[in-house]
Amino acid sequence: MKKLVLLIWLLAIGNGLLANNDPYALRQEALRDFDQGKAADAQKKLIKAYDLFVAMEEWDMASMCLYERAIDYMNIGDMANMAAQCEELKSLNEQHPSSMVAYNYHSVASGYYSYVDSIDLAIAHGWSAIDALEQIDNPAAYNIVPVWSYYNMAFFYDMYFQPPMVDSVRHYLVRARASIEDSRTRKDSLEALISIVDLEAWQEYYEKDYAQAESMMAYVLELIDTVAQTSPNTVVTERGEAYKFMAMIHEEQGQWQRAFAYQQKLLDNNELRYDDDKRRVLQEVQTQYEVEKQQLEMEKLAAENSRGRWLLVALWLLLLLLVIGYWLLVLGRRNTEAKLYEAALEADNMRQTIQSLESQTDVDPLVILVDELVAQLEKEKPTPSPSLKGRELEAKVRRGEIVGVLRELDLGHIQVMLSHGKKITTMDKRYILCFAAGMTVEEIADFMSLEPASVYTVRYRLRKKFGSDYPFSY
Repeated sequence: MKKLVLLIWLLAIGNGLLANNDPYALRQEALRDFDQGKAADAQKKLIKAYDLFVAMEEWDMASMCLYERAIDYMNIGDMANMAAQCEELKSLNEQHPSSMVAYNYHSVASGYYSYVDSIDLAIAHGWSAIDALEQIDNPAAYNIVPVWSYYNMAFFYDMYFQPPMVDSVRHYLVRARASIEDSRTRKDSLEALISIVDLEAWQEYYEKDYAQAESMMAYVLELIDTVAQTSPNTVVTERGEAYKFMAMIHEEQGQWQRAFAYQQKLLDNNELRYDDDKRRVLQEVQTQYEVEKQQLEMEKLAAENSRGRWLLVALWLLLLLLVIGYWLLVLGRRNTEAKLYEAALEADNMRQTIQSLESQTDVDPLVILVDELVAQLEKEKPTPSPSLKGRELEAKVRRGEIVGVLRELDLGHIQVMLSHGKKITTMDKRYILCFAAGMTVEEIADFMSLEPASVYTVRYRLRKKFGSDYPFSY
C-alpha cells in the first residue's frame, strides 16, 4: 500500500498535478490563508500537504494537517466534516502513536464531544490532550497554541457542572493566561485573551457583581475591535455573544433602553453569521479533493483502456450537476434566512411592546406572553389545502398542536416555579413557556431565529438557575 501511495505521489509530481510539492511550505501557506480569511484556499493546501506527508511517512505533520482542518470545520459549525477528521486522527494515533499525534487527536476529540454534549468524553480527551502537550518539546515550532487546551478545560468545568467547579475553573484559567505568550501571533494572543476574559466576566455575573461583569465584558468588546481591524471575519460570533451578555445584564437591572440598544447590535451582527459562501466553498473543496483522487486512478486505467476517458468526462459532468444543484439550494436558503431575519426584528419589537404593557397593566405577564407566542404561531395556522404536502404540511400541523398545548398550560404551576426568588427575564419566560409546550430545541431555534447551540445554552442556564425546582426533563 505504501508503495502504491508513493507511486501516485511521484506520478502526480511528474505530470505537474501538484504545483507545489513541498508539504511544509504548503502547510505554512495554509496557515497564512486562515489568518487572512481565505479558508477555502487553506483547506485545499492542507489536503495536498497531508497526502504528501503520508507518502513521506511524516505522521506528526500529517496529524497537524488533520487537526488544522478539523478546527476550521468546528469554527463554522460543520460537525460532519469535523467528525471525519477526528476519525482519521484516531486511526493515525492507533497506527503511528506519538505525543504529537496523540495531542492532535485528543484535542479534536475533546472539542467534538463537547459540541455533541458528551461532556465526560470531552473532559477525558481534554486531560489526555494536556498530558500529550506537556510531552512535546517546543510546541511553538509546530504552530501549536497551548492556551486553548487549558481554556477549554476551564470552560468545561464552568459550563457543564452545577454548581461550577470553581477551583478547577480558576486553576485552568491561570494556566491559560500563563501560556498566552506561547501563541504564534499577536492575533492568537488577543483571541485567547478574549475568551479568557469573557469566562471571567461570567464568574462575576454568577456572583451578582454586575458592575465588574459589565466592565470586563466591555474590555472584551475592546479586544474584539482590535482583532477585527485585521481579521474582521474571525470575531463575528464572539462579538454577538458579548452583545447578548450586555443586553441580558442590563435587562436584569431594568435598564431597558440600554438592553434594547445591545439587542439591536446583536441583530445587526447576526447578519454576518450566515456565511453560506464559506461553507459552500469548503464543501466544493472537499468534493474537488475526492474528484482529484478518483481522477488519478482513472488516468492510470486510461493508459490500459481508453474507456477511462469516458468515465472521467462523466465524473466532471456529475460534478457540474452537483454544483448547479447546490447553488439552487443556496439561493433558496438565502431567501428563507432573509424572511427569518425580518421575523426576528418583528419579534423583538413585539417583545418591547409587551414589556411596556407589563408596566402599565395588572394582567398576568405569563398570560400576555402566551398570547404573544400564540399570535406568532397562528400566523402560519394550518388550513386544509391539497397544495400542502410532506414536511410543509407536517410543520403547519405541528404549529397548530403547539398552539393547543399553550392554550391549555397550567400557568399557576409555572408561576409557583418562578416565585422561588430567582431573577428571571422576560426572554427566559418565553423559553420556559416553549419548553412547557413540548417544543424541541430545533423548533425553538427556528421559531426565534436562533442557532440551536444558543437554545442549548439557554436551556443549560435555566437548569443551572432553578436546580431541583426546574420541572422540565428536556
